[in-house]
Amino acid sequence: MMWISILLIAASITGLVASARSRTAQLARIAKSNGCAFDKRKDSVTTQLTAGRLEFFTLFFHQYHNVFTCSDHLSFIRVADDIIYVDENPKTKPIPLTIFTAELKNKQFPLLKIAPLRSAFAPSQHALMKTNIPAIDSRYRIHTPSPAAGLLFSPMITGLLKTRPQIYLELNENALIYHEHALIAVEDMEAFRFRAMQILGELETLLDKMERNNGDTAPATQDNTQLRADALLHSFEAAPAAAPLAKGFSFRGIWLFVLLLIFLGISFLSWFALRNWVGN
Repeated sequence: MMWISILLIAASITGLVASARSRTAQLARIAKSNGCAFDKRKDSVTTQLTAGRLEFFTLFFHQYHNVFTCSDHLSFIRVADDIIYVDENPKTKPIPLTIFTAELKNKQFPLLKIAPLRSAFAPSQHALMKTNIPAIDSRYRIHTPSPAAGLLFSPMITGLLKTRPQIYLELNENALIYHEHALIAVEDMEAFRFRAMQILGELETLLDKMERNNGDTAPATQDNTQLRADALLHSFEAAPAAAPLAKGFSFRGIWLFVLLLIFLGISFLSWFALRNWVGN
């Protein structure tokens, strides 16, 4: 009886520690620290207005896990683990990626798709273009039907493409998706999110310059802008504020609970010893 109780207590402690150190638990804490809502699973990481607009989401079957959701006055943003099934063969291993998506509230991108040459996501229905920068053209396929997309290749964007060989970036109207063909480790998640936010910020700045210079990309109409903003706001408000784990579950709480279990275990063993040994 005594050993069974000890084993149960040890199993409970081990389970709690393992749960707290899981990818989901750690990402929930990161989401909370960044003021983001967190969902263990979601059916979509974009609004209905964006569904089907980006080629990445029309290829294969996607499942979204560990989803961060946040919003500011410019855009609606999500970071998620995307488990991608490339065919219906149950023996085919899914491809896990960490993705960053953004939907602008009152601006539009020219259509642009950038993917590594051998990427499963490289094929596109849109025309190929060349940057005439060997370090980029030797690594990436770039598709766009719009000459205005060339204005987005700022020194910051071209520098990133020269130094990082696994970038996927797709823009269409108000939507953006970015990933690096990898499931980002928990300890690297903040750096990944920061890189994606830098890219988004740079592209938003370039759009502002294009509008001021009367570029080829026309600003969204007032009706479309309001419709998009309403849809984004509704989607954000529908998301929970945070998962229960992200609200209050921390290492401090874990160790307090562990100490409580140990105290209860010692109390039980003391009672058991007094009842069975002293009495004998």
